[in-house]
Amino acid sequence: MKRSLPCLTLALIASSALATPKDALVYQIASATASVEPAQAIATWDVLPVQQMFEGLYLNNFGKYEPLLATSFTQSKDGKVTTFTLRKNVKFHDGTGMTCADAEYSLRRTFLVGSETSLAAQIRANLLSIPGFTPDVKKTYTFAKLANTVKCNAAGQLVLTLDRNVPSLLDSITQTYIVPMKTLVAGGDWSGTAKDFGAFLGKDVSNSVMAQKPVGTGAYGFVARDPSRFVMKAFDGYWGGAPALKNVILQKVDSDTARVLALQKGDADIALIPDRDTLAKLKGVSGVTVYEDLPTRDLTSVVLFNQNIKDDKLLPAGQLAENNIPANFFSDIHVRKAFAAMFDTKTFVKDGLQGFGLSRNTTLPPNNWADDKTLKPPAYSLKTAEAELKQAFGGKLWTTGFTIPLSTFGGSGLSQVVAGIYKQNIEQLNPKFHATVSTLELSAANASLLGGKLPFGALTWGGADPDTNLRGLYSSSGILGAATNIKDPKMEQMLDKARDTVGQSARKPLYKALLTYLNAQTYALPLPQPLVFAATTSALKGYPEFNKTNLFRVLSK
Repeated sequence: MKRSLPCLTLALIASSALATPKDALVYQIASATASVEPAQAIATWDVLPVQQMFEGLYLNNFGKYEPLLATSFTQSKDGKVTTFTLRKNVKFHDGTGMTCADAEYSLRRTFLVGSETSLAAQIRANLLSIPGFTPDVKKTYTFAKLANTVKCNAAGQLVLTLDRNVPSLLDSITQTYIVPMKTLVAGGDWSGTAKDFGAFLGKDVSNSVMAQKPVGTGAYGFVARDPSRFVMKAFDGYWGGAPALKNVILQKVDSDTARVLALQKGDADIALIPDRDTLAKLKGVSGVTVYEDLPTRDLTSVVLFNQNIKDDKLLPAGQLAENNIPANFFSDIHVRKAFAAMFDTKTFVKDGLQGFGLSRNTTLPPNNWADDKTLKPPAYSLKTAEAELKQAFGGKLWTTGFTIPLSTFGGSGLSQVVAGIYKQNIEQLNPKFHATVSTLELSAANASLLGGKLPFGALTWGGADPDTNLRGLYSSSGILGAATNIKDPKMEQMLDKARDTVGQSARKPLYKALLTYLNAQTYALPLPQPLVFAATTSALKGYPEFNKTNLFRVLSK
């Protein structure tokens, strides 16, 4: 039976001349919500409603992990066993109380179901080191093993036992949502036992009972949906107190122009704005608030230097010529320091980010708990660049000269700005220094970068935990190892020690030492981070906090 929308929603949508009610939020987006099954959802407009209706044990509040359905946790000395104390008096939207059995079932289910492209698969890969349910994995991954991994103890605490210490545990826990076991089992989902364990191994549950009629512990409960709308209402029994906005409507509007007009008329409280040029036209418009400089979550922009370029057109290691570079060009620390010093970050922010970029002093995301604001990044100085290049390759590079190939990526204006800055400053330093610029299609550029064929590459990298971020960027075994070819045993030891130490307070000084070392070695250059932009009605309060948490419950009018 088709569910009819509530009267408030009908009234709100029927009249485009009326501003949204004081207790309602209308968020106009460009894409419809597909599946809100919490184990599957990874697309932006699926995750957004999931985060309102469901909750994990902890919340990622812009790099700070705050208690949510758990109030605290303890870890064994080796970091393998984590015990969560659960919050009491928490109710699901159907009025039933949340128990440890629900949390146990939810984590076990996340470790069991979900296609290879699901959120559950990502969490399994991180916590259990299971990249996929291959035949070999299926032989050893049994119900008994799963049951031993997640269980409730006699005190009603949830105990998670892993094969290794996982530094990014809390990040995965924030995305592991608690669901009511009885509702799922009654709806034909996994029984929670061994009898149908194999049938649900890696199963796509996009159309589960939770996807059809979501029931969580979040501040908002499900009301209705159709191809153009997703409707939620405030949960009066929410443990954190009922939110200020009682009704939420995610409304799909394809036209950029229509969304902007709706915002101007007050028919939408938040509208997805396509670009900064459109945003600029909203500045000063009565009833509209423009946000130009909101921080970005868990992302870092860097220039990586490749120490062993896999390009047979280049000279052999150590051989110099004015019309080429050796394959090991960036293995010389003086070359790396010079290229860091000749990058004009102010010009990059002005021309590449339209004036909206956050300066950085390390290659960690700006909101990362291990970032250290006291460290000094490379400073733009052509005098420093000249001094370093005069020392490079035993002093021979300055007199011999070089020609470096620079690649820009099709459709990436930022890569063009980076190449332009380097070309101008390289050729300004010495008449024997040259740079050639060519454009690659994005897919070809990615293949060349990951194949180690580019001298250096500007890219955006993610990772909430510092180990995920730094190991991926710098380690020879990291995802970008082939793109950088860094061989540094001391750095690898520092990475391992920081990863294997348990607890943020103990790890933080280790990361300060590591970041200090990385800055000195200049294996990469931190680029200013692009800032988030948005536009809302002036009546809406709390959007900067929403940008950090992604939770509608922090908004009000």
